[in-house]
Amino acid sequence: MKRTQLHKLLLVATFVVLAAANIAKAQSGLVPLYTERLNPGTIGQFQNMKGRGIPGYTQPIQMVLPQGAQIAPAIGGAFADDQPAPQTYGCLIGAVYRFRITQIPFRPGAELFPSVEVIDRTYPPAGMELQFPIPIHITQEELQYALDGKFVTRVIYLENPRTAIPNAYEPGFQPWFEVEPGTDPVVTADSLGRPVAILRLGSRRPTLEDMPGEFTYQSPPIQLFGNPPPAPAGGVEVPMGPGPMTGVPMQALAPKAPPRTAFQQREENVRRNTAPWSMQQHYTQPQYMAQPGYPSQR
Repeated sequence: MKRTQLHKLLLVATFVVLAAANIAKAQSGLVPLYTERLNPGTIGQFQNMKGRGIPGYTQPIQMVLPQGAQIAPAIGGAFADDQPAPQTYGCLIGAVYRFRITQIPFRPGAELFPSVEVIDRTYPPAGMELQFPIPIHITQEELQYALDGKFVTRVIYLENPRTAIPNAYEPGFQPWFEVEPGTDPVVTADSLGRPVAILRLGSRRPTLEDMPGEFTYQSPPIQLFGNPPPAPAGGVEVPMGPGPMTGVPMQALAPKAPPRTAFQQREENVRRNTAPWSMQQHYTQPQYMAQPGYPSQR
């Protein structure tokens, strides 16, 4: 009887220690909302629920492959004609698109079927959306990894302008780096900037056992833009508004509000000086505080 009670006490003590360890681990850092373990399409749908994208907005992406390779998107449950890369497509935010890569250099007859998930949009100058697409580069080394049975995840993100390295890169070059083993690439990209797209490249191929539309993610709507000309190398100067007129003071260009009547002035004074109760008296503490272990905003 005593041995049984002692055994129960040890189990309770172990449970308490494990619970305390889990609480300490939860409070030691932020819990990431988006991770690589989420199913394709989950992050993009969460972004749409948060209002990150405009419903129906077409986000241009550009698929860049090694020289000689060709690519084709899935349209209506089947793949379109192969076109030489690079190719620009218009995608919906939150959707997952399946592509087919053929004519891989040094691997004749081989095919790969990467997927691209668009999770956020960019804000290029008006009318120049096709000159500033989201670049998605796939290197020869990554193609070889996938053909050897490995899985490649590439997260494309926009650098934080406050922490970005002010270096000029060659046109057409996309800087990249590998994360350490066991590190989540989505979490790493989120800590460095704003992720906009996720490329997943493996050796999976369509089979007869696949449900209709399963392999192609139901073939969401996509627009084919071909290979439009790139943006000017020197950048684009966006006017912020009409320039000052010669001989006219800046005060004269500012719009003037119509004069208020005596009744409007009296109503404004009443609203400013009266209230049903004192806000400072009843609310001395904030009603919401960020909980430890969770990010306060994204």
